[in-house]
Amino acid sequence: MKKTLIASALLLAAPSFAADWQTIHTEHFNIHYSVEHADFAKSTAAELEIVRTKVFEQQNRALDKTVDVVVFDPLNAANGFALPTSSNPVMALFTTPPQSDTVISNSSGWQQLLVLHEYIHLVHLAQPTRNDWQQKVRGIWDLYDLTYSDTPRWVAEGYATLIESKMTGRGRLFDNYSESILREFAQQGALPTYGQLNGEQGFMGGSMAYLMGSRFLNWLEQNYSEQTLDSVWTRMQGVKTRDFDEAFSGVFGQSAAKLYRRFIAEYTYKAMQIEQGEPLLNSELWLELNLYASNPALSKDGSKIAIVERDIESNTKLIIYSTDDNIKAQEEFTKAQKELLENDAQDIPDTAPSVFKREQKQVLNQINRAGIANPQWVNSTTLYFNAYSNEESGIYNKVSDIFSYNTDTGNITQLTELAGIRRFSVTSNGETLYGEQIRDGYSELVRVDLNTQTITPLFTKSLETTYDYPILSPDETKLAYLSTSLNENWQLYIQGINGEQQLSVPMPNGYQYLSQPSFSHNGESLYFVAGLNSATDIYNYNIESKTLTKLTQGQEAVAHPIEMADGSLLYFSITADGPNVKTLPKAIKSTVVTEFAANKKAPLLIVNDHTLPKAKIYKHETTEQTNYNVLDQHATFAIGSQYYSASTSLLDLSIKSSDLLKQLDLQAGYSTDLHDGALHGGYVQAKYNALDVKLKLALFDYDLDTSRQYEQSLSADMDARGGFAAISYPVKFGQLSLTPELAYNYTDYRQSHK
Repeated sequence: MKKTLIASALLLAAPSFAADWQTIHTEHFNIHYSVEHADFAKSTAAELEIVRTKVFEQQNRALDKTVDVVVFDPLNAANGFALPTSSNPVMALFTTPPQSDTVISNSSGWQQLLVLHEYIHLVHLAQPTRNDWQQKVRGIWDLYDLTYSDTPRWVAEGYATLIESKMTGRGRLFDNYSESILREFAQQGALPTYGQLNGEQGFMGGSMAYLMGSRFLNWLEQNYSEQTLDSVWTRMQGVKTRDFDEAFSGVFGQSAAKLYRRFIAEYTYKAMQIEQGEPLLNSELWLELNLYASNPALSKDGSKIAIVERDIESNTKLIIYSTDDNIKAQEEFTKAQKELLENDAQDIPDTAPSVFKREQKQVLNQINRAGIANPQWVNSTTLYFNAYSNEESGIYNKVSDIFSYNTDTGNITQLTELAGIRRFSVTSNGETLYGEQIRDGYSELVRVDLNTQTITPLFTKSLETTYDYPILSPDETKLAYLSTSLNENWQLYIQGINGEQQLSVPMPNGYQYLSQPSFSHNGESLYFVAGLNSATDIYNYNIESKTLTKLTQGQEAVAHPIEMADGSLLYFSITADGPNVKTLPKAIKSTVVTEFAANKKAPLLIVNDHTLPKAKIYKHETTEQTNYNVLDQHATFAIGSQYYSASTSLLDLSIKSSDLLKQLDLQAGYSTDLHDGALHGGYVQAKYNALDVKLKLALFDYDLDTSRQYEQSLSADMDARGGFAAISYPVKFGQLSLTPELAYNYTDYRQSHK
């Protein structure tokens, strides 16, 4: 059952495993991967053993069980998970690297960060208990094993995030982008309470277990000691059964909730001190948004702005707003307040909002949870955007593709097929786009001819390099893009459309975060967001004069600067309730940057003695590699009973087995009546899922003697034996999915009356 639950979790992430799978065997890990991900998997095999050795030095803990590791890319997105069972631990690693404007972009390398974070989960949560009888139960009952420690989510994720940062000098604890947002939360009195740490409600609610959890645990280590915090984990595996709260209070002398309040007070105090020293930012609210928003796109004539928004119910919409002031809403408000005073002269009218919600021109809702992202205007009536396509067979589930949206007709057209294109920029004729393609763990900058569906890489692909935010200049002669390599910061480049005259844009000294470049209206300069000293700011780089200017001074957590035709700047101001659009005037006071980063190396913050080596892609051949073995079955035994007062009382005994990827399922069982033997029989079932064509087989044999039932309705003896075989093949026509099945059923009945 343990492997069944694990396989089910994997199948939820990627329901189709019809591919050629291989397995690499190292001393402590079995790495299962599809052949498309061979390069990533081979490097992962080496990284896993390095991480295990270093974590043992740091933790003085390791797993004595071989860990199954699945390397795949089911969602075309950066993620992973661990199933921390003490007898059959499993890790799942998604090969797609994170983009520049995410809280996990600050790492020495995606592979290293992912392996370290998920392995820490196993070492932290899958340790066997010193209570012998409880450990025996954990060994045979997987559900009990998975839920044994009942560790709060913020503790599990916070500790893995803490160690990921301490052992690399980067990670989310030291992430400039995350810190700038948390500072805004603190200054607005909106940091999560202890009771909210495990939740996912509100803006960035799901991230707080990682971000605030790691910072609280780090605060505990700094104010007490690493050994004191480590004692909590030791107590949780004691002979005496303790949950986290009991283990924590026994070590620290007070509850985690109480100490967390003190931590929040100190964090907020520091944030408020910083705010007191910040100059006033001369910006105004331009558009209030709804919780989550991303990637605003201004139409070429400046009359409309497209923004992807996601509300509290996770409804994703592409909303197109007019950029004009909403005079109608203002007039309606004025009229309503006038009528209010006419009815009651002593009443107090509502205060007018600082800006009236701009008119929504069109709204496009996502379909089948396919998502909507990265809108790009082609002309005044046509937008291209990202959404997910589903691959019905192979190693992928969701793949990012490009779609076209006609705002006049409402028509949606798919432009690429399973291309794996994330962020992109499109030419004015709509025929060519430049984008980042991610497949098999490789991030590439590519040119896509939409007429011929030809995809041309601009550079040689490497697992060491990730690209993001390719953007065309207004005259379409230059291409700007972000790129990062192992152990380096993100870097902004500008080059000719055919690859000539590549220029590296200078960055402020000490920067860590870099994202969201955009060309000025005339194409002579670039805006972007960079972060240092726990703040994010908007910068402008003039290409001809090579001058870098800082437009903000850390007053807000900022994102997505876009220049308007009049020279003013729209940007996202990130608050505790989500981002809103604000505007900066053209004549804003700015600062010329004179101290630049000497190289692309990322600053490493304080780490302990057990730092991982620099991130690396390991290319040597592994010592042992085999085809994935579906006959490596892991069985579980089940017992059940059924009671029917009018007929029988049954005892069911069965054994079920499956391989890790659930390519081959086997099951056999026997049932017998516990009363007078009215019914008994057995069955054997098999299901094979490794091919595009799915196969099922079943055999059965049972004997029913109705004369022995509690309540006789017939006096008959019925024997039946037979089998069932079926083959099925899933097909898809657009949004319509069908699974035709060809089946054969044979049953031999033998019946006699008494």
